[in-house]
Amino acid sequence: MVLPMRPPKAWSLFPPGVARSVFKVMTKAVKKSGLNIRQWVRDRILFLAVAIFVIGAGAYISAEHVFDAEGIWFHPVREFALLISLIGMISLGYEIFLRELTFNEYKEALEEIVNPDAVRLGIQGIYKNRSELAQATSFEALFENVKEEIFIGGSSLLSISTASRELIKEKALSGIKIRLLLMDPNSPVVELITRQGGGKHTFLNEIKTSLLLLQKLHDEIQQVSPPGNKGQLIVHSYDSIPSHSFISIDPERSSGVIVADIGPYLGRSTPRPSMLVIKKKKGMFDYWKEMNEVMWEASYPVDMEAADPTSAKTKTLVLASGTETEYYDTELETWEKASICQMGNGWHGIKGSQWVWVRETVSVEEAKTGSQHKFRIKFDLPIKNPNAIHRAEILLRSDDTCHISVNAVGLRQEYGGAEYPDPFLIDIDQYVQDGENTISFELISYARPDAKDTGENPTGLIYRLHIEYS
Repeated sequence: MVLPMRPPKAWSLFPPGVARSVFKVMTKAVKKSGLNIRQWVRDRILFLAVAIFVIGAGAYISAEHVFDAEGIWFHPVREFALLISLIGMISLGYEIFLRELTFNEYKEALEEIVNPDAVRLGIQGIYKNRSELAQATSFEALFENVKEEIFIGGSSLLSISTASRELIKEKALSGIKIRLLLMDPNSPVVELITRQGGGKHTFLNEIKTSLLLLQKLHDEIQQVSPPGNKGQLIVHSYDSIPSHSFISIDPERSSGVIVADIGPYLGRSTPRPSMLVIKKKKGMFDYWKEMNEVMWEASYPVDMEAADPTSAKTKTLVLASGTETEYYDTELETWEKASICQMGNGWHGIKGSQWVWVRETVSVEEAKTGSQHKFRIKFDLPIKNPNAIHRAEILLRSDDTCHISVNAVGLRQEYGGAEYPDPFLIDIDQYVQDGENTISFELISYARPDAKDTGENPTGLIYRLHIEYS
């Protein structure tokens, strides 16, 4: 994401309209290429510092070969060259060691002035739902600097067993301890939550699917884990109403981070707010850490060796909307990765999935005129005959409306439902096939000429594909 920038004062030499036009062109080019301006500038400052040092040092060394040692210019040139090289060395040291430290100190001081209570409690952010949290920080960013342990607790953990399975596998194989905590599918609480969610057995299927996928993941880790690897995947289940969901990174270290969803999951599609906290003396971190451990102590281990997952008669494929979804870029005429987008007011989610669009948000112009974009997800299905498909369905929401085709066969109905209590459930078992499959989505956002802000006419797509086959 590129933040708006003010044109430099030097541009005042040009007419205002010209300066604005040049600035818009540059900003658009940066957005298109995904360039990080801060990193771009920093890289070039580092290069310039190195170049200054090398030039100064080179001039200092070569001065004795160019000037007479007894001449009038010899010592002034060497001293000036030494000064230049010192300037380069100091600049290099500042950029590498001090700039980020100084910036962070100013940032922390400013945050303490603006919101002293949040700083005192270690609260780095409060987000109204998981989609907003995902826009601020991804799982990859959260897990990037983990040293010892990742501890995740929730209701079904379907998003972890689908979208984050490769990340979990990578961390376990690199020596990280992974603890996962999810609900027991046989718990009477599951039936209670199912009734509160409208009586559909979607929640139970989510838990069973997640357990099956985690069992497969555990088997994969066991097969390729190097000798002496301390990393492990431990899965527990519980049979009580969950007090909260959480992601805990290195809770025993000073660099620990916890993301907690505030409030229990009760089967309703209303999203819960999330809180990101870091370790602070007498802050919120220790409270959430204790709550997490209370849930773990009340749980019991899942037998991941109960059966060989690869020999199971029924196999499961779950694909959820996220950055693996592609959209067609009409300017480049290529398929590009979709972006996690902002949720509109009143929108609901789908467990394990994220709202996607071509960018994080629409422009004001797009909000006024509407838009139309194509998306797709591709997957391979190793089946020998159509009777091998036991279940193939898509849970879907979109805004405003969406047309779907499976392997070039269009479905007649239009699908929207961003604000509906329940997503659309679409049966596609008659359209999937052996080998490569493609599901295409044509997303349409209707025009709203009176829109004055991007939030007045948002658009996006969210789905989860579930296939069971043998």
